[in-house]
Amino acid sequence: MDLVFLSFNLINIFIVWFIFEKSAIISRKINLYKKLDDQTPLIGGLGIYLFFIIFNLSLYIFKEDLIINGQLSILIVLSVVFAIGLIDDLYQISYAYRLIFIYLVLIIFFKYNDAYIIDYLYFETTNKTILLGKLSLFLTPFFILLLLNSLNMADGINGNSTFIVLSYLFLLFENNLNLNSIAFSIIPPLLLFLYYNLKNKIYLGDSGIYLLSVIISLYVISKYNSNDAIISCEKIFLIFLIPGIDMFRLFILRLLKKRNPFKGDKNHFHHLLEEKFKAKKTLIIYLILINWPNFLIKIFDINVFILIFINILLFVLLINYLQKLRKFS
Repeated sequence: MDLVFLSFNLINIFIVWFIFEKSAIISRKINLYKKLDDQTPLIGGLGIYLFFIIFNLSLYIFKEDLIINGQLSILIVLSVVFAIGLIDDLYQISYAYRLIFIYLVLIIFFKYNDAYIIDYLYFETTNKTILLGKLSLFLTPFFILLLLNSLNMADGINGNSTFIVLSYLFLLFENNLNLNSIAFSIIPPLLLFLYYNLKNKIYLGDSGIYLLSVIISLYVISKYNSNDAIISCEKIFLIFLIPGIDMFRLFILRLLKKRNPFKGDKNHFHHLLEEKFKAKKTLIIYLILINWPNFLIKIFDINVFILIFINILLFVLLINYLQKLRKFS
């Protein structure tokens, strides 16, 4: 049975490889490419989703012991969120409609899957717990949208979003979480996507970013709600800090300039880094800022608030330095 399962998913990998290899032809056939600038195929999300669905189908056929309660509803909500992103990749619908649709879909999901609702906020620095009560149903999808937008805004140079997602999975990994089979089923197609993405042959598209964001969100919520894994709001904030704080910085700057906060520009942290350090060093610097404090806190007993403060300070200093370079270049 294990051999059949492995063979099934080797074929699955081959299917994704074929989609990525023939992405230029496929994207033209189905109109799935960037319309306004470089016309790069937005096939990444489609390939990852297909592997994800076929892999989970193989679980139902060959590995029933790995199926968890509510898995079907999780697959459905992920499919709907992916579809919203795919429709946007195809037809470029309004960001407001996208966010509203995703928010409503998530509310419906959490209404019937309360195991993934954030019922409380635990802060370890003050050792206090805030109960959210009825607000939890509405705040949980809002938190997910924050992560979704931060990842979407970090997806501006090849490899960045992929390395960020892989870092999140590594930092959040817990051996006994129910969602392990779901979360880690995206790794094989993600690595394959990375190969083609670094060659500038394919992009994730909103469909890929939305799918990955919700998977990461459900995974961290599952860990947060687990009795076996004590993780505070501060530690979660530290993991998601760099893309998140850059998102808030950009929103504030755009609002101050009376611009649409969701309208893209070239002022993102990764854009500023790339102007000075080029692509490879940009990816390395970005990854270091995400990972170094989280590695440190796993090894040493360090106050998480101190690490948050230091990393924000490093971010602010780097932004200030890079903006000065841009100004005088």
